[in-house]
Amino acid sequence: MDLYKKLKLKPVRSEPDVWVSRLVIYEDITPKDPKVVRDIRLTRGLNIVWAEEPEDDSATAEITGHSAGKTTFCRFLRYVLGETTFGSKAAMELIRKAFPNGYVAAEIHVRGTKWAVRRPFGSGRMSYAKQDATVEEVLQERTGAISQEEYPKKLGLEALLDELPTGQVVQTAEDIQWAHILAWCARDQEARFQNIYDWRSPRSESGTPEFRFPKVGPLFVMRTVLGLFLPDELKGEERLAGLLRDKDRLEKEIEEKRREPQWRVNLYDQQLRGRLKALLPSETDIEGRPFRSGDLVPEDLERLTNRAAKQIEATIGKLEGQYSELQAQVDGLGAEIGRHEEELAELDALFNLDAAAGVELDQGLAQRQEQRKRIEEFKDKACTIGGVLIRECTHVQERQRALQVAQLQDAHAMEQAEARREEERRRIDEQKSQLRTVIDKLKGERQSLLTRRTALLADIRAKHDELRELGRTRDELDAWTNRRDEPGGYEELHRLRQELDTAQAEIAKTEKELAELLRQHDENRERLAAIFSGAVRSVLSSDGYDGVVSLDNRELTFRITHGPAMSGEAVETLAVLLADVASLVYHTVSDKAHLPGFLIHDSPREADLGIRIYRSFIRSVASLQTHFGRPEKCPFQYILTTTTAPPDELRGDEYVKLPLNASTPSGLLLGRNVANTADTGGTGRLFGEGE
Repeated sequence: MDLYKKLKLKPVRSEPDVWVSRLVIYEDITPKDPKVVRDIRLTRGLNIVWAEEPEDDSATAEITGHSAGKTTFCRFLRYVLGETTFGSKAAMELIRKAFPNGYVAAEIHVRGTKWAVRRPFGSGRMSYAKQDATVEEVLQERTGAISQEEYPKKLGLEALLDELPTGQVVQTAEDIQWAHILAWCARDQEARFQNIYDWRSPRSESGTPEFRFPKVGPLFVMRTVLGLFLPDELKGEERLAGLLRDKDRLEKEIEEKRREPQWRVNLYDQQLRGRLKALLPSETDIEGRPFRSGDLVPEDLERLTNRAAKQIEATIGKLEGQYSELQAQVDGLGAEIGRHEEELAELDALFNLDAAAGVELDQGLAQRQEQRKRIEEFKDKACTIGGVLIRECTHVQERQRALQVAQLQDAHAMEQAEARREEERRRIDEQKSQLRTVIDKLKGERQSLLTRRTALLADIRAKHDELRELGRTRDELDAWTNRRDEPGGYEELHRLRQELDTAQAEIAKTEKELAELLRQHDENRERLAAIFSGAVRSVLSSDGYDGVVSLDNRELTFRITHGPAMSGEAVETLAVLLADVASLVYHTVSDKAHLPGFLIHDSPREADLGIRIYRSFIRSVASLQTHFGRPEKCPFQYILTTTTAPPDELRGDEYVKLPLNASTPSGLLLGRNVANTADTGGTGRLFGEGE
C-alpha cells in the first residue's frame, strides 16, 4: 500500500539528512596495494542484507545465516556514523587479531555534503575524513587525524541537534547526544525489538551513554526529535521537572527528619544510660528504667540523673577544697623561698663591700711601689735642686728610707688584710651554700605541690565536663522526646511537610496544564498516528487491525490493536518496527521532526516475527520507496538485515545490496571466520603475496 498516496502525504524533504552510499572493508590500506575485503554500495530507500539460509535441515545449514556477519555489518555502519565501538569486546578482539591493519571506510552524506571517512578496526588509532571525496581519496590522507570526540562534530552530525527544541531531558538535565539519536535509528539486535525505548543492550557493549531513567529518557528524546513538544509545553515540562526534583528532595528530607527524632532519642537515651552506669555502678537495672515516670521507686532516669549530678557536684566540692589547701601550701613555700633568696642577696652584697675595701688597700700599696720604682730609675741622674746625683740627695735618701719602712709595713698589712678577707669569704660562702641547699629543697617541695595541683585541677575540670555532658545528654533526650511525642513539636518537620504540600499542589496544577497542552497536539500527533495506523493496516491486511499513537501521561506509545487491544511478543516486535518506520515517514513530511532520515533494523525476524507478517512488512517498506520511483529520489534510507528470504520480487540487486552465506568463506562479510584466527596464530591473510 502506498501510504503517501493513500494518506495524501506531501514530503517536505528531498533527501535524508544522513545516509550512507558506500561501505568498504579493508584488510590493510597500503597506498600502492590496498586490500579490499568488501565494497558495498548502498542507496536511499530499501537496502537488504540477506544472509541466505538453505531450505534443508542439515546440521551445517542451521548456522549459515546466523554467523555470516549481519550484525558486524550494522556495527560497522554505526561505527562510521560516530559510535565508539564496532562490536562487543570479544568480537572486536577477534577482528583485530584477524585484521591487525584493518580499516572500514565509507561515503556518508550529511545534509547534502558528502564525506569520505576511514576508521581503524585493527591496531590503528585515528580516524580521517575528507569532504567531497571518495573512499579511495581518503585513503591517501595522512594529515588531519580526527579523535573519537571530534569525529561526530567534524562530519556535522552533532550540528543536527541544534534544531531540537531542547538540548536536554528536562526531568534529569541530561544532555541529548548524537549517540542517543544513532541508538534509536540503529537498534541493537540484542535488544530484540521488545519495546520502542530499549535501543541498546548491555550485551552489545556499544558505549552509548545511558539515561538515568531507562524509559523516561529515551521516550523524551523520541518526542523531542519528532517535534511533539510545543514551546509552552517544554517550559511546563521544565517547570514540572523542577517541581518533581523539589518533591523528591522534600520527601527524602521529611523521611530523614521523621526518623531523626527517634534516632536522636535512641542516641541520647543510650548515652545517658551509659553515663549513669559509670556514675552509679550500684544501680544494676538502669537499662530497664524509663526516662521519666510517676513512680518514686525505682527511680527513673531523670531522678537518677539528678542524683548523679549532685554526686558529681559533691566530688567537685571536695576536689576544690583540696585544691585550696594545696594552693595555700604552695603560697607558703613561695614566701619562704623568697625570704631565703633575700638573705642570699644580702650576703652577696656584704662580700662585695669587703672586696671593695681590699681594692682600696691594694691601690695604696701600688702607689708606694710605683714611687720606689721611679727612684730606682732616676738614681744616677743629677738632682736639679741640689746639683748632686739623685741617689746622693739627702731628701731622696730620706724618702727612700721611709719607703723601705712602709714597704715592710705594707707587706704585713697585706698579709693581715688577705687573711681577714679569706676568712670572711669562707664564712659567707658557707652561709650561701647552706641557703642554696634550703632553697633547692623548698623549690622541690613546691614543684611537687604544683604537680599535684595541676592534676587536681584537671580532675576538677573533668568533673565539670562530666557534669555538663550529663546535663546536656538529659536535656537533649528530653527535647527530642518532646519533638517525637508532641504534635507540632518538630517545627522543621512541620515546615517541610507544608513545603511538600505546596509542591504537590503545584505538580498537580502543572500536570493539568500539560494535559491541556497535549490536546493541542492534534495536528502533529494525528498525522503520526495516521501514518502508523496506515502502516499497521498495510502489513496486517485482515479487518479489525489498527495502530494507535498515544501521549497518555505525556509518554509516547505505539500500539497495535485488534478490537479493544492486541498483545503478544510478535505483535510488540511488529509495533516497534512499524513505529520506527512510521517515524521515518513522518520525518519526510513534517518540518517539525528532526530525525536523521536513515533507519537500520538488524534481524527483526529473529525477534519472533512470523514469516507471513515479516514479508508483508518488507513489502510495505518497499512500497514507500516505489512511491518515489527511483531510489535516488527517496527522502529516507532503510537498511534491513535478515536470514529470512525476502519476497521473490525483492530479491534482485535493486534491493539486496549485500548477499551473505556462512557456508563458504567468500560468503562471510569479512571473507573468513575470525574465530579461527587463533588457530592460525593470527598469520592467515585473505590475499596471498603478490595478489
